[in-house]
Amino acid sequence: MTVTPEARLARALEPVRAAFPSGDVWLVGGAVRDVLLGHPLTDWDLVTTGDPEETARAFARAAGAPVFPLSERHGAWRVMGDVHEVDITGAPDGITADLLRRDLTVNAIAVRVADGELMAVPGALDDIESRVLRAVTDHSFRDDPLRLLRLVRLSAELDLAIDPDTAELARRDAGLAAAPAGERQRAELERILLSRDPVDGLRRLDELGLLAVVLPEVKALDGVEQNRYHHFDVLDHTLQVLDAAIDLSEHPEFAFGAAAPAVAAALAEELDGDVDVALAVRWGALLHDIAKPTTQRTFDDGHIGFPGHAQEGAEVAMAILGRLRCSTALQRCVAVLVREHLRLGFLVPDGELDPRAIHRYRVATEPWAIASVVVSLADRWSTRGTRARQRWIRRHEQLAAAMIVALSEPTPAPLIRGDVLAEALGIQPGPALGPLLAQIAEEQAAGTVTTADEAIAFARSAQHEA
Repeated sequence: MTVTPEARLARALEPVRAAFPSGDVWLVGGAVRDVLLGHPLTDWDLVTTGDPEETARAFARAAGAPVFPLSERHGAWRVMGDVHEVDITGAPDGITADLLRRDLTVNAIAVRVADGELMAVPGALDDIESRVLRAVTDHSFRDDPLRLLRLVRLSAELDLAIDPDTAELARRDAGLAAAPAGERQRAELERILLSRDPVDGLRRLDELGLLAVVLPEVKALDGVEQNRYHHFDVLDHTLQVLDAAIDLSEHPEFAFGAAAPAVAAALAEELDGDVDVALAVRWGALLHDIAKPTTQRTFDDGHIGFPGHAQEGAEVAMAILGRLRCSTALQRCVAVLVREHLRLGFLVPDGELDPRAIHRYRVATEPWAIASVVVSLADRWSTRGTRARQRWIRRHEQLAAAMIVALSEPTPAPLIRGDVLAEALGIQPGPALGPLLAQIAEEQAAGTVTTADEAIAFARSAQHEA
């Protein structure tokens, strides 16, 4: 049996109706939009024409939940329920005025908790039915420039079309998109990257003139010619790599077989708070060739190359993510993914992995070695120029799977501690020990040094050669 929008709204209001059997308290914005579109209700936004603090505390008492101010400037309060967070703000000018100040018509709909009365700006319900995003006023984006990114994010997340007139307003005001604080931009951009089809979302940012404003380094990839190993310019190639990296992340079993659980576990690891390695992979794929415009070089034989683009790209990626106020952990992880995205490919001509190569790869990419393999294979999948060969792609896939298996094995404990080595060599502990311990670790991985005594002997020999 088909559930009507009214019935969905009535059901959605059940958890809060008992707390507000009367009074002017409304469920508004995205909460109503999501219910009407048939999506689960996740964001509870309530508006009251009365005192928001008093309303919030009354709800908190009824729910037996803690309450705290969310924004003193805007008079917003949050109640932390067992299942949902409920945000409550004031509408001193009335619900109609509140709706008219909102960004898009699909967000300018309210339903009164007490009796289910529906209020909406003109055309809002039709736009819900047509699945269209339309600005409430022609100054909507000027009132809050973050709405420009939110427009694209909602389109990407909810699969909604953007009204042509609203698209023109966005192009008119695109230059304002960089005005919001970096962390606010980042939140919208990351939700686009995590949406159903991030490539479509990024192309929509570009179509509206927003990509050049908030991610000018990515826009600079547009039209940058590559060599005959590539079939796209750098921007289109980058978007292909992003798409491939997402598919590898979400369905690792198709490329990595029995090693897929190791990939899934590595990508699920937290970097910082709600940020995991899987998100870093998306950023890494998007930024992996970010320095190609500045490193492009045409050699005497006409070959186009990008010497040093991986190393320089890591620095550019850090700068971009720093501007967006990303966590230090995310910046470091993405920098590794960008800097090392070519490393696995350099091993393809050798055909097979040896313990020394595996160790060097691990050292260069730890602690995100498996994520680096994902970005590397995504890059290879997306390189299909006239000089590319299917056998190279196959070999890269085989090498990637073998590397994942090898990286999944625990690393053995060091053969010798630094202080013990220093005493045996008759030197003071200090920076000079680092390179010696690194060399010993590689020889241990290769199987040429297997005991502490052999490690000391190796270190002595290395000292003499130096």
